Amino acid sequence: MSVEHFDLTGQRAIVLRTDNPAGAAIADAFEEAGALVSRIGAVEANNVADEVTHAAKQLGGLNILACAPDLFVAKPVTDITGGDLGPVMMVNFASQLFAIQAALPFIREHERGNIVLLTSVLGERGLPNTSIYSAAQGAVVNLVRALAQELAPEGISINAIELGWMDWMDDRIDKTDEQASRAVRFTMLKRPGKAEDIGPLAVWLAGDAVGFVTGQIFPVDGGLTQHL
Repeated sequence: MSVEHFDLTGQRAIVLRTDNPAGAAIADAFEEAGALVSRIGAVEANNVADEVTHAAKQLGGLNILACAPDLFVAKPVTDITGGDLGPVMMVNFASQLFAIQAALPFIREHERGNIVLLTSVLGERGLPNTSIYSAAQGAVVNLVRALAQELAPEGISINAIELGWMDWMDDRIDKTDEQASRAVRFTMLKRPGKAEDIGPLAVWLAGDAVGFVTGQIFPVDGGLTQHL
């Protein structure tokens, strides 16, 4: 094993939604590892492709794409409207799909590359009142699994980081609600995750060390999914 596998020097990366704590942490980690990073903040899903294309051209090419959108909605299923469903699916799922579509022509020029997406443990484990958020995150999980098979022959890996209860998420958990508070109580490490918990894994997934790994979902959840 060599530390060179965790060196992104000379790599060109785009990180989508660096206005979010996770996205900012990933961009910071890529830069610390030596990558040239283009940061894209809040942008409408329908404009993502144009932003990614422009960023890739400005970078002079692309080796790495990371996406970190997160729009949370919690409502009983009978209260959900089209106005809720559209934004949740577009931000959490569609924006990542559109980013990949725009990035692939640039990544393919180098005959290999790495894609890192962000998802939530609620894409694989449900909680009451999170139906559409969970559905959007589940779509990301299966996007990774399907695209891994599609892109592997081209030497392109795609994996996802799956977040549990993070320290910027207190506004979305009612700790007086027995069901919702499971996301807090069942975290084995007994603390919320922090943005800095994400960066090292993102660098590994974006560099040569990822090697034989693709189509995988990596929980950064303090052991939550082993208990929830």
